[in-house]
Amino acid sequence: METLMQSIYQLFGVNSKEQFADLISAKEHQEIIRQHRAELIASRIFPFALLFGVLVPLWGVLDLLFFPTDIALTFIAMRIVSGAVFLTLAYVTKKVRIGMKRALTCLMVMLMVPTLFFQFSTPLIESAELTGMAATLMHLYGLLPYVVIASLALFPLTLKEFSGFSIVLVALASLGLYRSEGGDINMLLVQLWLLLVILGVSMFSSLQQVRYLISQMVKASYDGLTKLLTRRAGMDIMESLFRATGLQQSNFSVLFIDLDKFKAINDSLGHDAGDEVLRQASKTLSESIRRGDAAIRWGGEEFLILLPHTDAEAAKIVVSRIMARGLATLPDGSPVTASIGLAEQHEDKTLNWKDLVDIADKRLYKAKQTGRAKCIAPDGSEVFFPVKEHAEA
Repeated sequence: METLMQSIYQLFGVNSKEQFADLISAKEHQEIIRQHRAELIASRIFPFALLFGVLVPLWGVLDLLFFPTDIALTFIAMRIVSGAVFLTLAYVTKKVRIGMKRALTCLMVMLMVPTLFFQFSTPLIESAELTGMAATLMHLYGLLPYVVIASLALFPLTLKEFSGFSIVLVALASLGLYRSEGGDINMLLVQLWLLLVILGVSMFSSLQQVRYLISQMVKASYDGLTKLLTRRAGMDIMESLFRATGLQQSNFSVLFIDLDKFKAINDSLGHDAGDEVLRQASKTLSESIRRGDAAIRWGGEEFLILLPHTDAEAAKIVVSRIMARGLATLPDGSPVTASIGLAEQHEDKTLNWKDLVDIADKRLYKAKQTGRAKCIAPDGSEVFFPVKEHAEA
């Protein structure tokens, strides 16, 4: 069994169960990966939607030239509706900040337009005896299901997402193919076999894109020493989370953390010891927050913790948990403490995340100036580390 799983991992270019799980479902994806994947999907929808929004109605000229008038007019009406939907998708994916749910919805709509066009065009075409160029156009319409399934290969979808799309699209395509083949089961099976082959290739391509995107995002977005988000990546996530909590009228708390007397640690024990303290502190911070929260290495020995949907009182509980765990321990066994500033969106009446960080930074500075080894909250209350060997000013 283990050999089989290793073979599967190699097939998909992953090295562990966790990495393979990221290809199956987006449930464990970090927020920055979700947002980047959503933006990538939207950026790929836009040019196709814009192109089809123009070309699909224009194709109606060929319908008028080669199809009977009644069929051509019906096609033109369908094309105008389809073109309007495509242009709307182009606008949404270009002008509106998009999340994962909206990106997947836009993708489904884009794929459903040609699929439904095929469904409605089949009974129209089969009711007429067509020859010449009209017959050629009829065969082109018959290729729509294959084009739709093949286009899934362009998008970084997890297996769960891909399966949801493919079940709907293959079911509708099968119905349309059954009609177009006049109920011939043998021909339908041949068509379905080809459809499933294309589906398999598209699925593999889609999953490989997810794997590559995650690997590149991890390299670009996570600090090599601490394994926490880099400042730049953290700023992107903070903007996204701050906007989301604002739309939901929810709380948003920030912890600004600065390790106490870190320079003295480096000077007396060396940079290797300082790096080890940073690694230990980062591990503590990561293990003290929820999956939907975020830990950022803001710079040097400074860290930022993002706590969406968390008010100041709940954030103080997180602070207490961090303090109880202990950030890090020096070689002589003494604990490393930190000065912490806590800011909360509603209590501090902030309209943007930069102001929130600035307020937390000022409270951190106040904590340093008044004894270190503690956290200062929006209401002026203080939470102290249980041991304060480094609390002298």
